[in-house]
Amino acid sequence: MVDFPISVGYRFLPTDTELVSYYLFNKLETELPFNDLEMALVKECDLYGSLDPFEVWNLYGGDHLEDGQALYFFTRLKKVSVNGSRICRRVGSGTWAGEDSGDRIMSAGNVVGFKKRFRYENHGSPHDGDWIMHEFAIDSSLLRQHQNPDDNIVLCRMKKNLLSKKNNFKQYCINSEPSKRSKIEPVPIAVQQDIQSLNPKRNLWIQD
Repeated sequence: MVDFPISVGYRFLPTDTELVSYYLFNKLETELPFNDLEMALVKECDLYGSLDPFEVWNLYGGDHLEDGQALYFFTRLKKVSVNGSRICRRVGSGTWAGEDSGDRIMSAGNVVGFKKRFRYENHGSPHDGDWIMHEFAIDSSLLRQHQNPDDNIVLCRMKKNLLSKKNNFKQYCINSEPSKRSKIEPVPIAVQQDIQSLNPKRNLWIQD
């Protein structure tokens, strides 16, 4: 896999509208839609395949990004059954769990697409809750009539869930604090006196 060199200081921060009306629209409607830089910024990857999000992240250079930055991918949705409408959300050994019902993306007063938010769930895994994905779908009214509705190509923005990391660190700090019962408490005076009566020479320091 060859990465296109990106200048130092460059940040890819497209708006939701730009992701749908430019990148996703041209991906679906144009045979050769992007230049080399754009293809390096929005890659193709099966985000509903055998790789877990952290594997995708490392494979496509996410470990070189700063906190809060994201990777962008075109991916194809997979139906649970051929004749059904439900989408299979499994990924690697976990699943993408939906966190909302979706928001409309507007441009010049018109609906151009939709955005859904997902969180990676894999109970028992150290990566559970560590990843957030926004899935962008285009409104069918923007596509030509002959567009195949079975293509099911969407654009996804994937990034680390920083809130999850903060919560994990906070919980780690709480668990690392010694409990009140484990703290050393002073010996009561009455007990000190009893100890002195048993061996007064060895416990003269208590009287001081």
